[in-house]
Amino acid sequence: MKKFLSFLLFMPALAMAQTPQWVNDTYRSTNYSGAQYLTGFAVNEGSNTESFTKNLKAAAKAELIEGIQVSVQSAKTNQKSENNGNFSEDFTATTRTFADADITGLKMEYYYDNAKKMGYAFAYANKSEVKGFYTANISFGIQKIESAISSAQQLEESNNKGKAKKTYEEALPLFKEVQFAQQLLIAIGSDEASVQTEKSLRLKEEIIKSITRMQSAIVVYIKSDEKNFTQKVSLLEPKLKAFLSQRGCSYTTTPESADWLLTIEASTRQGREVDEIFFSYLDVIISLVERKTGKEIYGNNFTDLKGGGLDYLTAGRKAYDASLQKIVDEIAKVLEK
Repeated sequence: MKKFLSFLLFMPALAMAQTPQWVNDTYRSTNYSGAQYLTGFAVNEGSNTESFTKNLKAAAKAELIEGIQVSVQSAKTNQKSENNGNFSEDFTATTRTFADADITGLKMEYYYDNAKKMGYAFAYANKSEVKGFYTANISFGIQKIESAISSAQQLEESNNKGKAKKTYEEALPLFKEVQFAQQLLIAIGSDEASVQTEKSLRLKEEIIKSITRMQSAIVVYIKSDEKNFTQKVSLLEPKLKAFLSQRGCSYTTTPESADWLLTIEASTRQGREVDEIFFSYLDVIISLVERKTGKEIYGNNFTDLKGGGLDYLTAGRKAYDASLQKIVDEIAKVLEK
């Protein structure tokens, strides 16, 4: 009997021992202080279902994220004030939602009290761990960006402007990961954040300026000799001009001032007549040369491009119309490599 009474007296103590200490507000504030941790806490009444658990954990993470966003916004406001309002708008807007991200070092605890039908979720991350990981992440990201800039500059110096521009453009998405890490460091009050942010802004500005410069720098001289039998026409040149313009090219009437020399030679010839339908064939020679080096960027001979019509002249124009997109697509494959 004494043993049974002792067991009954021990039951409440056992229940209390099973409840995690972090459920207690005082314990969390003492052992997970804001100076050392990012934290989020959620509590709700309900059945201990999978959906209930998932939502409660999401609520705890959301509270932690809200604390990060408030810290980031506060730091940005201070930086903008200190710089007389010149803080970059690029870093004033959030380009990646923290709530959708997996924050390295984030831990999640969950407890359900069956007696009270209450669920508790606690999200936390040690600021020192977060700082170490994301500081290294920023350094690695910036190294990749600087390497891309160096490669693009070498390509540009060797007059390979197409690949140089593409290399610059491929470096731009790298800034998203760097910025995400920088904003986390801002949230935990890391001094490295502002220094790295300034460096990132300078690198991004350099890349954007380089892309803009290269877009305006590619100047093309076009020499076109197009004929539909004995008639002189201009059908391929406008289409190719429009295609190159979309890629930032401009044009000149003097070959000496051009970066690229585009030569077009096209002519039609008679084919057969079948049931009063006449067929003509188009032959085209295209050459795109880098003027300074004499290197051919693109060259191709298109033969037997066929068109049909009520007479050979009409059929010849049909052959031009049918071949335009094919020729443009072939050039695009080379220039976009």
